[in-house]
Amino acid sequence: MLRFKKIDISLLLGSFVGIVLLYQVLPQEQETKRFEDLALGTENTASLGQADGLVVHCYDLTDAHECLKSYRRVTPGQKVLLWLGNSQVHAINQFKPGEETAAPELHRRFKVSGDYFLTFSQPNASLQEHYLLFAYLINRLPIETLVLPVVFDDMREDGIRISLIDAFKDYKTLDSLKGSKIGRILIENHRDQDATLDELAALEETLQEHSEKALNSILSEAWSVWANRPALRGNFMGWLYQFRNFVLGINATSTRKMIRGRYAKNRDALIAVLELAAFREVKVLVYVVPLRNDVKVPYDPIEYASFKTEMSSLARQKGASFVDLENLVPAHLWGTKDSTTIGGGAELDFMHFQAGGHRLLANALYNELKKQGALR
Repeated sequence: MLRFKKIDISLLLGSFVGIVLLYQVLPQEQETKRFEDLALGTENTASLGQADGLVVHCYDLTDAHECLKSYRRVTPGQKVLLWLGNSQVHAINQFKPGEETAAPELHRRFKVSGDYFLTFSQPNASLQEHYLLFAYLINRLPIETLVLPVVFDDMREDGIRISLIDAFKDYKTLDSLKGSKIGRILIENHRDQDATLDELAALEETLQEHSEKALNSILSEAWSVWANRPALRGNFMGWLYQFRNFVLGINATSTRKMIRGRYAKNRDALIAVLELAAFREVKVLVYVVPLRNDVKVPYDPIEYASFKTEMSSLARQKGASFVDLENLVPAHLWGTKDSTTIGGGAELDFMHFQAGGHRLLANALYNELKKQGALR
């Protein structure tokens, strides 16, 4: 009996501490925000603009149906220029009302020539993820031109995020992936996750699913902490990220070294993208993304120079166009971001620029695509 009481008291104390911690890490003002974009901080605003009432900029498979539905509202079979990117494409530093990214601007410009410009961007997107998304979209859209950025930071990324996993259930996508070694590796690495999704799907319309939905609904209405679980998870993961950086002494200007194994997989994914594009007669423009250059960049200079040389060489070997836009955006159009470590102040932002930078990027890409013959 005494043992039961001790356990009961421990549970109560643990629950109390847990609730206090939940309220501590919840943000003061709740807002709907994707977990991946929480890392943008308060200085950057995610903006997936529309053009002429059409959804022309999406993230991934979670909202791809919106972009595809908008496309189907236009002239059937209209040729598509597809732009894949990372958060630089959808984030505006020091956002002001009325400002927009390059994506809707490019859509309006190409509309004049009878083409449909469509954008997908995912925070910290690796080339492996771009490859998977391209293999998925090329079977749903008449893509004529692909615009693909290469980012040294994102060559350090690995794996496929959950918001793209459903692509492995699509037979046409799998057929496209099977044409390359890296594609077959991606399929093999995600067999278990696919099986897990199938098991979850099997719960549809079951008593368990209805019970969970009912419980979630009751808890969300009765308790604000439960309703704000996504924001809570994002804030907690953000805190862990800052804690890791604090322990390791990492900040925005710390040198990010190449991770060779991941770099090789992403390089292979780029080759696979270019080969799939060539096979499907899709023109490709590969570009090095703008980078802040008024201070020392957070990369090893030899590794970064080698990266750019290799990206240029691979693009040209596979028949793609290549342009280096590293120095496109001047220093005054860059800003700061929230600290990436505990107790730190605002830090220089090397990836996200202000609205003026997006206008420069739109002009540069438009002119490069014009040279490539993308305009009719």
